[in-house]
Amino acid sequence: MPYTPNDLKQAIETGIPGATASIEDTKGTGDHFSGVIVSPAFAGKSKVEQHRMVHGAMKEIFEGDLHAFHFTTYTPESAKEAGIGA
Repeated sequence: MPYTPNDLKQAIETGIPGATASIEDTKGTGDHFSGVIVSPAFAGKSKVEQHRMVHGAMKEIFEGDLHAFHFTTYTPESAKEAGIGA
C-alpha cells in the first residue's frame, strides 16, 4: 500500500511528544520519503536514540511497503541553529 507524507507525519507526531515533522515523497510513488523531524523529546539523546524513537513511532509503516525514509532529527534549539523552520 502506498503511503502519503501525511501518513508518516501523523505517525511521527502522534508517537513522539511535541514533534513536528516535514515529510516529502521523493519519487511520487508513496514508498520513498525524506523528512525533517523536530522535537524537544530529542534533547539529551544521541542521534541513534533519536532515530530509534522515530522508528518506534513508525513501526507499523516500517513493517509495510515503505522502501526508503531518509530523515534528520533536531531539537528545537539545534533546528534554530541550523536555520530549520526559520
